[in-house]
Order: sequence, then C-alpha cells, then structure tokens
Amino acid sequence: MKRIVVVGASAAGLAAGTLRREGYEGTLTLVGIEHRTNAAEQGMAAARNLLRPEARRPFAPVPYFWSDQYDMRVQVYGFLCGHDEVAVVDGSLEERRFLAAYRTGDRVTGVLAVGMPPRAIRVWRQAIAAGAVWQESVPASEGTG
Repeated sequence: MKRIVVVGASAAGLAAGTLRREGYEGTLTLVGIEHRTNAAEQGMAAARNLLRPEARRPFAPVPYFWSDQYDMRVQVYGFLCGHDEVAVVDGSLEERRFLAAYRTGDRVTGVLAVGMPPRAIRVWRQAIAAGAVWQESVPASEGTG
C-alpha cells in the first residue's frame, strides 16, 4: 500500500496532526487516522523531512489502532473496508479469539485481531506495508468470502 501524500517541508509548509487527511493509493476517500501511534509516527516523519530535505521520504505507515473492549483487545492494521475476501488465519470466531486477514485484489490489505497477543499481529504489519501477495501469505483453504 503506497501513500499519495508526502509529509515534509516545502514552500507551502508542513502538514501533520489530527487535521491532516491522507489519500491512500487504491482508495477513493481521504482518511483521517486519529490514533496516538499515527500522531507519533507523523511527528518523526515530519522532523526527519525537515532536517534532511535532500533525503525526504514519504510518510507511509500502515494505519493502526487498538482498543480494549471489556476483556478483549481489538487490534487493526491496514484497511478493513472494501475488501474482496477475509480469512480467519489463527484462532476461531467461536472462541472469541482470532486473527483475520483481509484481501483486496491480490494483496493483503488489512488484519483484525480480537483477543490475540500483540506479537500475533505484528508480522502482518510488514506484510501489508510490503504489499504481500495474498496467495503467498494466507493458506488457500482459509477464505471465508
């Protein structure tokens, strides 16, 4: 997944923070990620681009959030909307402890973990950032539609 917006210094200035909206390649809407993790990553990207304008890099994190809902932690990387397929790749819905991967086209574009430890989902962040191919990342028999 690639960004189409660069965070950095220019003649027009610098944009970062909760008022910033980003267009993600492959989506038709602007997205505002208002989680503290994203805000911290924006700050680091802005500082890096301000201090080294000759080596400016796009701000391209994988969207992330988590929330504790009673006795369950919900964690998400990437996008869960507009997908073509979802597959439970670890745990089970019946146990209320699972990890589900989301596919758009031939790529892994999102992952949802409920009641799973953080380490179970972290590897999927790299898969989403790298644009991992679904068939190489998710067993064929796992799809649920």
